[in-house]
Amino acid sequence: MIHKSDRVVITGCGGMLGEAVYDVFKDICELHASDIDLNTPWLELLDVAASKNVAAYLAKIKPNYIVHLAALTDMEYCELHPKEAYATNTGGVENVAQYAREHNIPLVYISTAGIFDGVKEEYLEIDTPNPLSVYGKSKYGGELVAKTLPKSIVIRAGWMMGGGPKKDKKFINKIIKQLRAGVKELMVVNDKLGTPCHTYDLAQSIKYLLDHDAYGLYHGACDGGGSRADVARYLLECLGVTDQVKIREVDSSFFKENYFAPRPKSEKLINTELKRIAPHLTRDWHVCLKEYITKFNWNLWDLNTSGMNRNFYKNYFEVEKNHWLMKVRRMMVVDNLTKYFSRSPKEVKILDFGCGSGIFVGELGERGYDVSGTDISEEAIKFGELKGIKNLTIQDSHKLNYPDRQFDVVLSMDVLEHLEDESWAIKEVARVLKPGGKFIVMVPAYQFLWGVQDEVAHHYRRYTLGGIKDKVLTSGEFKIVSSSYFNTILFLPIALVRLASRIFKLKKRQSDFDLNTPLLDKIFFSLFNFERKLLRYLKFPFGVSILLIAEKK
Repeated sequence: MIHKSDRVVITGCGGMLGEAVYDVFKDICELHASDIDLNTPWLELLDVAASKNVAAYLAKIKPNYIVHLAALTDMEYCELHPKEAYATNTGGVENVAQYAREHNIPLVYISTAGIFDGVKEEYLEIDTPNPLSVYGKSKYGGELVAKTLPKSIVIRAGWMMGGGPKKDKKFINKIIKQLRAGVKELMVVNDKLGTPCHTYDLAQSIKYLLDHDAYGLYHGACDGGGSRADVARYLLECLGVTDQVKIREVDSSFFKENYFAPRPKSEKLINTELKRIAPHLTRDWHVCLKEYITKFNWNLWDLNTSGMNRNFYKNYFEVEKNHWLMKVRRMMVVDNLTKYFSRSPKEVKILDFGCGSGIFVGELGERGYDVSGTDISEEAIKFGELKGIKNLTIQDSHKLNYPDRQFDVVLSMDVLEHLEDESWAIKEVARVLKPGGKFIVMVPAYQFLWGVQDEVAHHYRRYTLGGIKDKVLTSGEFKIVSSSYFNTILFLPIALVRLASRIFKLKKRQSDFDLNTPLLDKIFFSLFNFERKLLRYLKFPFGVSILLIAEKK
């Protein structure tokens, strides 16, 4: 039984499952939650792949229990970076297991249904693993290490659902993101079977097994199972949008370019051992999914209008066209187009990637540039077309429908922060750019400036200058030619407003654009325009936003 005085270490606590486990343990023990991504204030930094750091961290805390959640779970990333995958998913377990073995303390390790090959339709705890992917093999390696301990609890999880809009990086939130963006038809795989896993039930299972010293191997998924299409259909039912959104079933080959890691045909789990000792901990996945959806506000607004409030794009188009911030940002881009391209505008082919309702596409076209715009939102594109803007298309960032080496410039103005994994978008930008072409990026700066605008716009993150540089350079396709923070003069008042809103929980505003009047618009425009002129000659060391210009090699 875990007591108030016990010290519990949870690794990898910044993710979907970590959020649920933290909530279960935070009030019953002395909790030390760690992660390599410090996305919440209660996390401590720990890279489980660094053996010396792990040893020092555990020696300092002297835990009575270790709950090891840390893992690289992006299957495509693991496939491309096998050494890193094994270092984290197998080596990380070895690092924490060494302390657990030396001090004879319990270790919980979360494994995955992906350790099976899918030959069978359902898998019991006694079935022999045969992983197909680097991810599955590296996780099974961690499982084998954990099983060598006298006090280990190994739990194999299924298709994770948990964490809500901010932390859910899996199937449920991917579908909901598409709904928010206005998708009317969902392409969903029907040839892969599995079992959803409710992170909140799994967290309770972890606590129960530790409290009862129930060491051994368990499956920790929900009851039942089915295909991804089955889950998507019930999700639409839970959201009440089955009449507005259609599901088109496809096989896995439809997504093979983006999801190329080998996956088993079936990874359905049967929870024989957990049901034997604690049947109350295993519930039907339909019940859990409905409970999960009602637990959070998913900001779906009015799905009859492609996921947006009926007045959203009308209002946003006016903001985009006339607001001081938007106007000066577009002027900054024009400054750089003039700087890097001396030839006639009609000879410069531009893609505005994530163009919204396309106001800038229209303005650049009026200047003579050969410009196209693309956005995932059908509603945004339709609204722009109604305003007479040409060359707008609806496209997903994972695959741009343009030939290789098509554009001289790709603009990405406040787009990357909307993407769960921006690396795919950056690779696509590199593909459609000509050698020597420019990638002009604007993103919001500093996570501590997170505010209502980030919530309303469904951002995943804000960046540091070094962080966005690393993201762009990691593709191996670019070199950085210029970078700077901007919106620096107004940094202090904006920071104070956002921090005050967070501290005092001011939630009446719908966005930062609400804080504006005609007089303020003129003042802020003058200040920001003055800063824009300075930016031609200076680099600012901090600011609310970041401007980066990269060149394709």
